[in-house]
Amino acid sequence: MNLITFAKLFSGSPFKPLLQHRERILDALLHLNQQVHSLNSGQSHNAPSSGWIKAFSGQLEKLEHETLQRLHQPSITSQPKDVVINTLQIQNAIAHEICRLSERLGYRPLNLPPELIVPVNAMARQFGQTVYQLRQGINELEQLSTSGYRKKHKSSLNRLRKQLTLCTDEVRETSQEIRHLACQFEHHIAPVDVALLFLILDGISDLALWMRSLIVNLQN
Repeated sequence: MNLITFAKLFSGSPFKPLLQHRERILDALLHLNQQVHSLNSGQSHNAPSSGWIKAFSGQLEKLEHETLQRLHQPSITSQPKDVVINTLQIQNAIAHEICRLSERLGYRPLNLPPELIVPVNAMARQFGQTVYQLRQGINELEQLSTSGYRKKHKSSLNRLRKQLTLCTDEVRETSQEIRHLACQFEHHIAPVDVALLFLILDGISDLALWMRSLIVNLQN
């Protein structure tokens, strides 16, 4: 039985708050994506991060508590605790990376040389494509799970995993290119901008890997 159906049939199931937890994360990725696209616009310090981050963290804590509470309650059905806990841990890791990256993007606008503008913009587009693939893919999987087409569900998971792998590899490759260029032009960049840029690159790369891990977890 898929998670969507399980959550609908059993009101006390931990899967309902777990899925709501995931939905909040997918929504937060849209906010974060806007910040990433403002990275090179000189408006990054104006990106509205604090409001949604505060609400986001509180909502997730509540849903995490509800998920674990339901997981340990007596139930007439067998509760796949390992599946719930593993998924929750991955989703929490993604949420942590979202908050940390959003904070870094909101510190101050970066003053970068023209040579870095093209690769930074390319990485922003690639990150946006990764977010899009994840959101669209999970929506598609939920629809297939509800309809019960198991063979098509497995095929879609394989396709989604491959697409996210390509997107993640592109993000990481462009991140490495930006790092090399930043080192070449370090005399034209303030040290604080170099440090902040590298922290942001680390956050984007790590988040992309965690998004891919979520799909691998769903596939298993």
